[in-house]
Amino acid sequence: MSESGNGAHGANGTAKVGPLSRVGRWIATPGAGIFLLGATLAFGVLGASDTLGRALKTMKQDNVIRVKGVAELDVTSDRGSWHGGVSGKAVTLAEADALRESALAALRAFMLSKGFKESDLSTGGVSISKLYRRDEKGNQTNDFEAYVLSQSLGVRTDKLELLRNTAIEVTGALIKQGFEVNSGSPSFTVSTIEQTKLDLLEKATANAYERAQTLARGSGSGVGSLVSAAQGVYQIVGRGEMGSSDYGEFDTNTIDKTARVVVTLEYGVR
Repeated sequence: MSESGNGAHGANGTAKVGPLSRVGRWIATPGAGIFLLGATLAFGVLGASDTLGRALKTMKQDNVIRVKGVAELDVTSDRGSWHGGVSGKAVTLAEADALRESALAALRAFMLSKGFKESDLSTGGVSISKLYRRDEKGNQTNDFEAYVLSQSLGVRTDKLELLRNTAIEVTGALIKQGFEVNSGSPSFTVSTIEQTKLDLLEKATANAYERAQTLARGSGSGVGSLVSAAQGVYQIVGRGEMGSSDYGEFDTNTIDKTARVVVTLEYGVR
């Protein structure tokens, strides 16, 4: 008959010790209690440190006022540029070049007649291309058709209204003379843009500080020292427009513009 007890016996009569019995025997050994007490205290300290760290982080965040400052300034362009292209098309290079030269001379004469100076004008290099006939399906063939010689004329000036109006008129005026001109859109820029940017940053910072003071007074606190500062995107948009972009906008289509900058500041709380 088998003998009953806390442990089972193996085939050779040796008693098998279960997991709980082994843990119980280890706890009963000298020093095991001290080890368990130390481990418990260690985990308790780690937990308390984590809790304290989160509390200090929260306190730090709570003791900071984060505000945005905005500043805008209306600016007016003082430089303008424009480019127009002419070309000559003929079966021979000499004929195509002669047509290009005539078209360029007509365009230059028109610009000078409108009040621009010779020093305002600049010419680009001459480009040459070949045209080939196309079949009834629109596919290009190997049959040579003509040479095309092209050249551009640029204008840089501070006469912005004149430039804008001339860019509109030039195509129609030269077509009447028998010449084709591809007129680009004029570009208007502000040469003092860097100084404008510095002025706006100063005003935006002052605006942010005023907002921080308002928030602090509302909570019965005071504004401490500056903790951090970050500049947002610098925008230049057409006057009256509200466009913005994460990468910044730089309007060149209008003469009258608005420069805008946003800053983010963090102040300590007293």
